[in-house]
Amino acid sequence: MDLKTEKEYIKSELDRVEDVHIVEAIKNILALGKAKRYEQDMHPMTLETFYKRNEISRKAIEEEKLINQKEARSYFKRKHAR
Repeated sequence: MDLKTEKEYIKSELDRVEDVHIVEAIKNILALGKAKRYEQDMHPMTLETFYKRNEISRKAIEEEKLINQKEARSYFKRKHAR
């Protein structure tokens, strides 16, 4: 399979799509691909890293510098919308 040719074909077909559900489905597929790529890059953190992150989290909790779940979802949707 020639990846470049396939991608060009998909781009040209996408330009013709007028169905919002198809566009949403394609966006979801792309987001899933990004998530899978992220998961593949994951690796166990060291204890030192874990304790540093835990300390930062506890400090944020004590200082009430938290965001709610809706704000977190919104942030990550914007961050990964590309």
